[in-house]
Amino acid sequence: MDALRKIPTPAWILLVGALLIFPKLQSFGLWDPAEIRLADVARDLSEGKKVTPSKRPTPPLSTWVMATGFKVLGINELAGRLPLALAGLLALLLANRIISRLFTPKAGLLAALVLVTTPAFLFQSRQLASDMIYYLALLASAGGLACYLWPQDNRHSRLDLAIGGLGLVAGFLAKGWILGFFFPIFCLALAIGDSWRTRSWEEAIEETKEEVDGESPFRGSDVAIPTDYHTVSQSVSRHWQKLALAVGAALLVSVGFYFYLGGGSGLWFALPLKKVTLAPTFDKAFRDLGFGTFPWFGLLPAALFLFVRSQMGGAEKRTRDAFGKVLILSLVVIGYLLMTVWPGFAGKIRFPALPWLCLGIGVFLYQGFTRELYLPLLGITALALLLVLQQDFYVSPGSLAFSHLTEKAKFPVDLNIKWAVRGFGVAFALLFFTALGGRVYLTTWLKRFDPAGKVSRWAWFAMIPLSLTLAGWNSWVLTPQLSLHMSNKALFQTYHECKKDGEKLSQYRVSGRGAAYYNNGKIDQVGDQKKLFQLLKAKTRTFVLVPADQMASLDRSARQSKVPYYVLDDRNSKYLILSNQLDGKCSEDKNPLRRFVLQKRPNPAHAIAVNFEDRVEMIGYDMPAEVRRPGKLKMRLYFHVKTRVPANYKLFMHFDQPGHRFHGDHTPLGGKYPTQYWLPGDYIIDEYEIDLPLLTTPGGTYTPYIGFWLGNKRLKVKSGPADKSNRVRLGKLRVR
Repeated sequence: MDALRKIPTPAWILLVGALLIFPKLQSFGLWDPAEIRLADVARDLSEGKKVTPSKRPTPPLSTWVMATGFKVLGINELAGRLPLALAGLLALLLANRIISRLFTPKAGLLAALVLVTTPAFLFQSRQLASDMIYYLALLASAGGLACYLWPQDNRHSRLDLAIGGLGLVAGFLAKGWILGFFFPIFCLALAIGDSWRTRSWEEAIEETKEEVDGESPFRGSDVAIPTDYHTVSQSVSRHWQKLALAVGAALLVSVGFYFYLGGGSGLWFALPLKKVTLAPTFDKAFRDLGFGTFPWFGLLPAALFLFVRSQMGGAEKRTRDAFGKVLILSLVVIGYLLMTVWPGFAGKIRFPALPWLCLGIGVFLYQGFTRELYLPLLGITALALLLVLQQDFYVSPGSLAFSHLTEKAKFPVDLNIKWAVRGFGVAFALLFFTALGGRVYLTTWLKRFDPAGKVSRWAWFAMIPLSLTLAGWNSWVLTPQLSLHMSNKALFQTYHECKKDGEKLSQYRVSGRGAAYYNNGKIDQVGDQKKLFQLLKAKTRTFVLVPADQMASLDRSARQSKVPYYVLDDRNSKYLILSNQLDGKCSEDKNPLRRFVLQKRPNPAHAIAVNFEDRVEMIGYDMPAEVRRPGKLKMRLYFHVKTRVPANYKLFMHFDQPGHRFHGDHTPLGGKYPTQYWLPGDYIIDEYEIDLPLLTTPGGTYTPYIGFWLGNKRLKVKSGPADKSNRVRLGKLRVR
């Protein structure tokens, strides 16, 4: 243990950060289109190609960094992501330094921990769709200047001044004038103004002189030790002069870059000035912020309350760390304002003050570790916030998985993370509630279980391993699994494993440019179905990459034209890879439709005969007689197609008992084979699972009803066990 204590804090931060940020950077493919679009521009720059004005990066710093990676390490995922991963690691070290100098070293360690375990920060450290370079610049600019101006130990380091000046220049190159330069300067000015209001110039000088008269906190710094009031006054004045010179120099350098890059609104607003979208409402922006900062968002109201209270005197006397708290408050509040207003002028942006919000939570955690916080009402608030967020994640998992993206993305239906996010959400909700309110609730209600209030104190400590577990799951499990669907890299790997000499790969209606990264840019384009079928009819083996949403149309036409095809890899929910022959390592047909679209009559557990308008006959179903809550009800319905079915009909499922109903409405076959593609003679098997929550599904005996519907229309039941509403009865279901 003594040996572990001797390891410096930055070493621990480097170790934890590296374990969470660097694993599998090259193993998961570039997300399409979020990463591919950015990689294309960086690749063109690295190869010296001319970039069209519409694709030219403004501001350019992030693209320059990625292009440098491609130039040094070649065109691959690691080359593009490694510079951003290093920027993320550097941001952790910088966060620790800033909070250590503005507050305490232990608070700095916790701030770095919160930052690296925040999903939006962690995802952006590992992907090209990222503002990581800007976050690093914002930490450097506001943090460096703040640490030079008002450090906790009063040691004014020139290193902080240099970090602040470079951060301003980097911020301009990463995000433009408003977000990159003026935003941190404005928030720093607010913090200075508030602190100056409560501390006169003479008080600042006397405080400096008193510290010098003690054990000389200046020893080892680059500031000469003052000896009298006049000398101290001159020393303080010199610090302000140096600060002004650093900001002025950064401004001059940024102006030079502005004219060098051609100026324009792109360097003010990070993209051409125009009204792009409606600004998000307060609750929408608030919720988006919660998704990206889960689970620490639950502590945000408590942290803001404590920070504001500490500035108002009364319960807590203002101390030197008041300046740091006002700076964090200013950055978070103004950043949230920018997040809500900005989209109405220049497009959606990520929360600009993300790292500073995490640093504020880290300072709050330190206060929770070192003193018993009595905030029971805010404990209930934290509990409620996290229970709402975990429910959103359960219903819409993409809220967590895509919290770092500025554009919408479709979460793959084949990837189930619902119970994982629910487990983390409930666990953190209980921890936050216990930590903030446990001292009063547990000792009042459960004295025999927690007579000394130790549970509340242990709840603070339990947040560390649980947050690291969540971060590890996000980094090592969720991101690679998502990438199987968001990138087609795995399909290119399947092609390279299956092909023999001379066998080519083509792509049919695929808009992505994955071939440039996974196949040396060599791929044939197939524009229409006729040419595709000519390829599949060829005697030589061929491979074709196709979108998954084209499979229903292709399957129907291929069966009608008797064109052979096989699916070699079905792991990706957006794309599939086809071949006209099975051979060698690739001898298994993984066509998902073969399991649900049959030419031979299946054998359902319960036979039934229902005629839907002479178009479809229902021949049976599989359903358990009894199911327990909480759990899932798995249904399987069997249909025989008689004639062509109208397009896009869905299946409704009603489970009725007196006074209550639950639903299982859905698209047949998960949308993979819409009704307009059903061919006469086909046997269709539709599988569907229905969640049965304990609280919202009363126990009892239910009568299941099913039918086809589209809008206000239903297919009429001409024969079979049905009611007047064209609903087919399927026996009884006991829910316990």
